[in-house]
Amino acid sequence: MGALLYFGVKFLAYTAWCSFGLYQFRADQQSYFSRSLTFGFLRLLLGFFFGVLIFIASMAMMSALGSGLSQNVATYLLVYVPVRWIEWAIMAVLIVPNSASFSAWAMGTSKKDRLWRFGGIAISCLADIPVIASLGGVVPVGRFLC
Repeated sequence: MGALLYFGVKFLAYTAWCSFGLYQFRADQQSYFSRSLTFGFLRLLLGFFFGVLIFIASMAMMSALGSGLSQNVATYLLVYVPVRWIEWAIMAVLIVPNSASFSAWAMGTSKKDRLWRFGGIAISCLADIPVIASLGGVVPVGRFLC
């Protein structure tokens, strides 16, 4: 039941953030609601897909840093934030105009685009807080979070 709640929170957070992105970058288009749901679901699926990369990278990082709260926090920040930048860059290709070139994909098309991506990363991390709290404040790393 906890996993369903976690994925439900993630889906709602991603849907809301994608809706904001559509409003910011595609205000001239209609059907925000259905497109937001589609993009929110797609972002959730990206989390599953990139979970393999996250698992491998976080296990390698934990092997190098060791275990403990500070090491787990460092691993979380050093692995999840860059991977989430990639995930939100993929979403930007779908939402932000002119973001399909490699440089625009990697770095963003504008300050507004980069801020939207950083906001998406923050939303992704904030949506992890219920799981972290349910584990007694232990920062879980590995495939667990998407």
